[in-house]
Amino acid sequence: MSMLHNNKKGSSKDFSSSAKMVLGCVSAFAAVILVAAVTILMNQSPRRQKEVQAAPESVSVKPEKTVTWTFDDDAEKRTSDEMNFWHMYDRDEENASVIPENNNAADQDDRVVETEVPDDENGQEENDETVSEDVLTPSRNAVSGNFFDQNELSDGEESIVPINMDIKKNELLSANFSDDGQYKIYSIDGEKTSTTGIDVSKYQGTIDWKSVAEENIDFAMIRMGARGYTSGRIIEDEQFIANMNGCSENKIKTGIYFYSQAITPEEAIVEANTCIAAIEGYKVEYPIVFDSEVVKNDIYRTQNLSPKEMSAIAQAFCNTILMYGRTPMIGATKKQFASRFELADIEQYDWWLFDTDDESVFPYKYSMWQYSKVGEIEGINGSVNLDIAFIDYSAK
Repeated sequence: MSMLHNNKKGSSKDFSSSAKMVLGCVSAFAAVILVAAVTILMNQSPRRQKEVQAAPESVSVKPEKTVTWTFDDDAEKRTSDEMNFWHMYDRDEENASVIPENNNAADQDDRVVETEVPDDENGQEENDETVSEDVLTPSRNAVSGNFFDQNELSDGEESIVPINMDIKKNELLSANFSDDGQYKIYSIDGEKTSTTGIDVSKYQGTIDWKSVAEENIDFAMIRMGARGYTSGRIIEDEQFIANMNGCSENKIKTGIYFYSQAITPEEAIVEANTCIAAIEGYKVEYPIVFDSEVVKNDIYRTQNLSPKEMSAIAQAFCNTILMYGRTPMIGATKKQFASRFELADIEQYDWWLFDTDDESVFPYKYSMWQYSKVGEIEGINGSVNLDIAFIDYSAK
């Protein structure tokens, strides 16, 4: 019996060991599965977190490639003569703006366009009535040595402004002026020291320059072009080439002027370069003029510029002209000089005064005077502006 009992004990022991082994294997397998699951979860969680962090719009995403712009070095070094200024702006003829006239009659184009009529302070009246010289008879003078009337007599009322005593003064003497029946003349000690001129643009139409030369005209100031006062386009005057050729063929000395509506010095430099490019091949002995005028009854590009800004723009134009060895000039009315410019900034340049008063009370030094807008010259249909220069620029 004792033997039987011993066998039963051994069998029970073997079974317990097997059970433990199986349980251990199961536990180990479960641990492996658990570790694998935890590992998978740990690997997936950061990815999801990164995706969530990348979602907000405030985070900028860099492009895969960056674009590097390169510039043509040769293009930056081009001179004005090599540049085609006429295609700097789109010139769709159907939509192109009419360029404002300078000191001349209103535009007669029949096209329906954006009109750009300049201030008529220097130009002819827009109606067909002839302006009588009688209305230009002086009836007002400077109030005192420290004030002057900046309006022309034809404006109908006085506009008294102080004189800047630091600016070079007008030293022309009234007694030295005379009239030969057609033109104003300035003489010193009985000897004529002035030259006689006209200024023209497309508004004079086709001019017979041979006949003009026989009218004792020494020089002509020819409008080279203009910038539209709303469009900003630069366009060559339609009669510029014909007028330059006509003067050259008939030995009439020339200067040119540009109707500017530049609103930055950079735009003024473009305008000056345009003038230089346009006169290539021509003998231009008289000044190249910066002419910027106000525009009545319309919004225009330069209307909000301060006198300081306006002067900086004029300086940029004139200094560019000087760089080419040419003579720059600034053209304006009494009122425009007095109210639109910081005179101390531009007094180093020659001035062209537009003033139809028979005796101007403009107190500052000027080198050329447009004194009439109703001149009559053989070879020109209608009226033309008359000018007198107190410097013979061809002798400089």
